[in-house]
Amino acid sequence: MLGYLLFLIYLVLGVMMAAYLLPEKRLLVRLWVGFVLGIVALMWSNIPFSFLLGFGKASHFCGLGLTVLITCGLYFFRAKKDKKPLFEKHGMLSRLFGDFAGGFTHDDRRLLLLVLPFMLFAAICLGNHSFYNVDGSLYTGQCTYGDMNFHLGIITSMKEQGTFPPEYSICPGNQLDYYFLCDSVSSSLYLFGMGLRTAYVLPMFFGFLLVFLGFWLLAEAVLGKFSKASVAFVLFFLNGGFGTFYFLDNLRKDPKNFTQIFTEYYHTPTNYVNSQGGTSNICWTNTVVDMMLPQRATLFGWMLLFLVLYLLYISVFESEKAPWNRHFIAAGVLAGLAPMVQTYTYFTIGLAAAAWLVYSVIRDKFSKKILLSWVMFGVPALALSIPQLKIWIFGAVGGKSFISIVFNAYNETDNWLWFWVKNVGLVFILLLPAFISVSKKLKLMYSAGLLIFVVTEFVKFQTFAYDNNKLYLMWYAFSTLIVADFLVECYHKLEGVRGRAVIAVILLVIATNAAVLTMGREMYSGFRPQSYSLYDAKAVRAAEFIEENTPSDALFICHNNHNNVIACLTGRNIFVGSGTFLYSHDVGYQERQNALYSIFNDQTDFEKYREEYGFDYAYISEWERANLDKGSFISDYLRDTYTLVYDQDNIQIYDLNAPLAATP
Repeated sequence: MLGYLLFLIYLVLGVMMAAYLLPEKRLLVRLWVGFVLGIVALMWSNIPFSFLLGFGKASHFCGLGLTVLITCGLYFFRAKKDKKPLFEKHGMLSRLFGDFAGGFTHDDRRLLLLVLPFMLFAAICLGNHSFYNVDGSLYTGQCTYGDMNFHLGIITSMKEQGTFPPEYSICPGNQLDYYFLCDSVSSSLYLFGMGLRTAYVLPMFFGFLLVFLGFWLLAEAVLGKFSKASVAFVLFFLNGGFGTFYFLDNLRKDPKNFTQIFTEYYHTPTNYVNSQGGTSNICWTNTVVDMMLPQRATLFGWMLLFLVLYLLYISVFESEKAPWNRHFIAAGVLAGLAPMVQTYTYFTIGLAAAAWLVYSVIRDKFSKKILLSWVMFGVPALALSIPQLKIWIFGAVGGKSFISIVFNAYNETDNWLWFWVKNVGLVFILLLPAFISVSKKLKLMYSAGLLIFVVTEFVKFQTFAYDNNKLYLMWYAFSTLIVADFLVECYHKLEGVRGRAVIAVILLVIATNAAVLTMGREMYSGFRPQSYSLYDAKAVRAAEFIEENTPSDALFICHNNHNNVIACLTGRNIFVGSGTFLYSHDVGYQERQNALYSIFNDQTDFEKYREEYGFDYAYISEWERANLDKGSFISDYLRDTYTLVYDQDNIQIYDLNAPLAATP
């Protein structure tokens, strides 16, 4: 119950902060901003205190107190600025939470109807992808079969162990050099009694809602019309190119070429890389099911990103309507908090801000006012971010595989133009005519998108070029804005032409069919019997025993499967986890991984590593027997040497701190 209350309190405090920061905005905008601020505060407020007190309830109570003080400070500042008394007998509620009298506008109600089917889809996928229970086993869908295990490991280990700064529970002794706030927000709720599954899903549900609202409200600010913002919304969240055509080949003779979309693992029109002899090269991942659903950092990063871009846009391009300094400062503070939510969000903000800074400074002829405004943005954006980058991020990008100069690294087999045409589809084809036709103001706005694209085309930001997609999709977000403006204007110019509605529908189908099929496949993949078994019932029962009967910081020696039930569900440490996760973070795990075979097949090596690393428990299941037994498996040695504390469903757990008494 306390977990729900904690979440609600932060949302309320966020709405109060939004009322003081943006009193001139309508209700829906303030609610969106407030919910974003509340979740960001829940993520961040405990962090300074966790360095001193550990990640526990004490640090969270201190963080809540800090958030209340900040909210009160904003309230007092607003009252002083408006020259109003601090407390009033009448109208106090509107002073605290903003004016609700206007309610939702007509366009707001239409927006909520537009968002509703997307939220329904998100709710279904969160329900049938988030380790749901069937007869004791936990199941998931296609896109979360991998990444979810990593996120669960962080969520449970931070809650159980409370170590701060946190370490990798799948490679203990190494600091967690990852933007973990997307997971610690769930750890906080889990810590205060919310169930693990609810703690995982609830922040994501709000994240989806706030990303959907945030993109549309940004588009509305830029484009000014409901129709244009809505077209941009559909193009961004139903993004996809011409990948469907690969599934239409030889369809009459082999219908399975199409139906494999719904049956094969990652054979979708937006993610079809190693097929057709390696020539398909379709990797324009869908924003909803390939990014927001499996990648929590991207979800919460975009939640924050669209708010910062919104504040910067109205400050730079709507300056006659906006109080510059207040919005610049708010954008700078939020940008400074971005690296540990998602570093790619921080990069995106930096590139967009650079483009708009150059434009605005030249436009205003280097006036003192505009320079001071950008200083007010830049100082908190840098001052708050540098400690995060130094403590957590630079350690992960120090390896030679990170941040390298490679042109068009995302494209493996095609020539440059064809790659972008077939992956991005209609939006890419229309991009040039759209850019030529839109207003000067939109061209200047789009300078941010162009800069993001150019930098991303020449720089590979992480081990896998795939990760550049997180920046490419932000170029695409800007692109949908000008293409939407172009399409709606073309539609209006065809007024009186018979069939223009048919043309519009055809273009809509061309632009979105790949996404619709991909999203349909993803939703379908989460239902039984198509769903994927993440943790079987036997492993879940063993995990329950481990939670109840072992110290929270115990170290287990076991197999390094990516869906390791010990790391994911119990928050305990394991000797080494999956290289799939550790390699991309540049963690030196290879020596431990190579040692697993000798540890499980040579009792001398087992004892050597046990003493060196301090193993507390040995876990033997079908995973270990099937993958690590090289003919001299040490199960007999463990049975004869250490106390067996769990023996059920062909799973044994040995307490390595309780050796059996030697036989006389």
